[in-house]
Amino acid sequence: MIDIHCHILHGVDDGAKDLDESVAMARIAYEDGIRDIVVTPHFNSLFLTMSDVVHRKLEELQRELDRQDIDIRLHPGNEVQLVSAAFFDEHRRNRSFALLGRPGTHLLFEQRWSGYDPATPEIVQRLLDAGVTPVMAHPERHPFFRDDPELLPRLIELGLWTQVSADSLVGNFGPEAQRYGRALIAAGHAHTLATDAHNVNRKPNLGAGMAVFEEVAGAQARTELDARIRSILAV
Repeated sequence: MIDIHCHILHGVDDGAKDLDESVAMARIAYEDGIRDIVVTPHFNSLFLTMSDVVHRKLEELQRELDRQDIDIRLHPGNEVQLVSAAFFDEHRRNRSFALLGRPGTHLLFEQRWSGYDPATPEIVQRLLDAGVTPVMAHPERHPFFRDDPELLPRLIELGLWTQVSADSLVGNFGPEAQRYGRALIAAGHAHTLATDAHNVNRKPNLGAGMAVFEEVAGAQARTELDARIRSILAV
């Protein structure tokens, strides 16, 4: 399996605090069946994890995983928050954040927790026009998507992909996120799954999420989901 959203990089945000915890997370991920991880440290007003830092830390962690014979490949990325349209545009223009994987055809981004950014459709369209597929992180956790049932489908119609989190599907973010996550799967609106793991407690658990996905959508949809996720890394 491939995890496209994981805060496994050490000492950069609210994820792994040090290299030892990063390695411990990688061991958990490997036991879960994950073989590729896109590192996605936060890129927001609190944790401005620049692309050069992502690549440097990734290389350091990859060397340690190789040294300890943990057969996981790491790929660059960021989880970019729509702090504001101006914030997003400035940092995109300066190439401050990393796209997902080395092909760089997808961007993981999230809404503010304080409310929906009305500039989202415009930003989504600009990314698509530039050949970049925007992937919305954990929409099932945001009340405004649950409260307005047409809001997310309108973005999906533009070409947005969603990333539903395994923790939501197993109930770790509460019953509302769990119900909406399952509803997105049933509607065909869960384009990717990921862990959004942060540490050894909020751990990589993609297998559990994939089991829920297959229970709701069936084996054929799971095959299509796997292919879609692989396409992000071109593997």
